[in-house]
Order: sequence, then structure tokens, then C-alpha cells
Amino acid sequence: MHFKGLDLNLLIALDALLAERNVTRAAERIHISQPGMSAALQKLRWYFKDELLERIGRRLEPTPRARELMDAVRQILDQVKALGEPEKAFDPRKEKRIFRLGCSTFCSEIIALPLALRLAAVAPGISVQFNDILPDTLTRLLDGGIDVTVTVGQRLTLDPALVDRPLRDRPLFSDYMVLVAARRNRALEGTLDYDQLCKLPYVETRFGGDLDSMPEQTLRQQNRRPKTQLWLPNFQQALAVVAASDMVTIAPSLLARRYADTLNLRILDVPFHIPVLEERLFWHPRHDGDLGHCWFRDVLTEVVAASVGQPELLETAA
Repeated sequence: MHFKGLDLNLLIALDALLAERNVTRAAERIHISQPGMSAALQKLRWYFKDELLERIGRRLEPTPRARELMDAVRQILDQVKALGEPEKAFDPRKEKRIFRLGCSTFCSEIIALPLALRLAAVAPGISVQFNDILPDTLTRLLDGGIDVTVTVGQRLTLDPALVDRPLRDRPLFSDYMVLVAARRNRALEGTLDYDQLCKLPYVETRFGGDLDSMPEQTLRQQNRRPKTQLWLPNFQQALAVVAASDMVTIAPSLLARRYADTLNLRILDVPFHIPVLEERLFWHPRHDGDLGHCWFRDVLTEVVAASVGQPELLETAA
């Protein structure tokens, strides 16, 4: 099928290129040679009069025109694929499938084990590939690189590529932030106010380079803040560091309570307001009619609801 120089095979190549953002991996994805994929990219650039992928540092990133094409190309290919597949009932016991889930290491710790146990019991042929949260994680829902993402709703406002792009979402779980230090930390005797916090060495959590955690987004709005002594890529590493030092950090209460006994941590109120952490499940509307995808979203929601209990009372700094 040709449309003045564009055929179905080129659309398949374009879909792979936008998903992988790497010519070699895109070629492997659709089982063609690397030179063949390079030739396809040149034809696509000629047809669309656009570079489609441009090099930024060491990475290839989609151009604005390519981002506009992502949804349309994926929908066309899904529709063509559906033409040859008779509709059938979904049976999780017989299904063989891998779902790709994007989330932080904090969320993976909450989700991974109970989800694996549930799948082993009711859907042994279904696996889950966890992908760390990155600045473009929600964008990967658009190009099909990820099936579902768990992140805070505010993430939608941080990526210009998501403006006016339809994404489905539902609430998954909520948590609040706490101040964490080693129990032996002598600096935390008595009541701790914000001025005292600003004098303590602080461990900052930052995801994927410049992607700030909720505490950091809030601290940026303060006139003064604690002096950051370390930047770490996830809350778990931050907890391990404060457990063995006189530093402090701010982390989700679910995670802090999970490690409190093993790391001998003290959990305290944060002496300033941080919005509630509202983790939501995101997916692309093209999966609305996918029975397996619908089932997986429901199972994920049920597993998290059963796993996340009511937060416990915090200590004082006495």
C-alpha cells in the first residue's frame, strides 16, 4: 500500500524509531538490518520534509513534527493489526505478555512484590518490566515505549510535549512526606523548626538528572532552605545515607516506615507544608479497548490498595 512515497513498512519503521530513539535498536525491534533502517529514516525525512530525529548530546530526540506524528502512526498500525486479529475473550491464565511500567524506585518498592505474587497466582504468563522514572516517562506513553506509568499528577504540567495530549489516569495511592534521620542523631533533640532544619546537612533526592522530587519542588519556593550536602537519585539511597550519618532527608512516609526498624531511623514531622503525594496511574487512550491492558490496570489498582495501609502516627523530636 503506497501513498505517494509512503508505505506501511515505512510507518512501521517510523513507529520503531520514535519508540526506541536509536537506529540500531529500532532495526532490531522490527527485525531488519541497521542499514535498512537508516535508509528508511532517510525516506521518512524526505517524505515529511523534517529531520524527525535530531541528535541532542548523545541521544536522538523526536522533533516537534515527529511528536505530532506519534499518536497518529501508532493508531494506524494498531488498526491495521486489529484487521487480522479476530476479537477473543481475555483469559489471564493463558495470556503471555509483558507490560512495561514506568515509575520511581519508591513506587516500585510498593508495587513490585505484591504485583509479582498476584500475577504468579492468577496469570503466570504475564510479566512486568519496571522502568525508572525519567523526565520523558509520560511522553513514552505517547510513542508506545511504556504501557503504563505511575507518577504524580503534577508531572503533566512539566513536559510541554504533553500539552493537549489525551492521557487517561486514575488515582492509585497517596502518601505524605516526613523528615528522616538516624535515631542516634543528637541534632534532633527537642522540637525542630524550619530554622533549625536549615542548619542541618541535607540529602536531596532528584530523579533522572533535573527531575525534582516533591520536597525539592517545595523547597525551591522557600526564601531559605537546608544546605544540600548530597544529591541522590532515589529515596532509598537517601535513607541509607542518613542512617549512617548526621544528615537528614525528606522521604515518603510509606518508605520511611518500611525501613525505620532495619536502618534504625527516626521519623518526624516536616516543619513546613509539602503537598500530599498523589500517585496516579497513567495510560494512553489507545489501550481503552485492550482487554488485557484493562485487566492489568485493574489488577495493579487492586494490588496497591491491598498493599498500602493507613499511615502510622509520627514521632516528635523529643
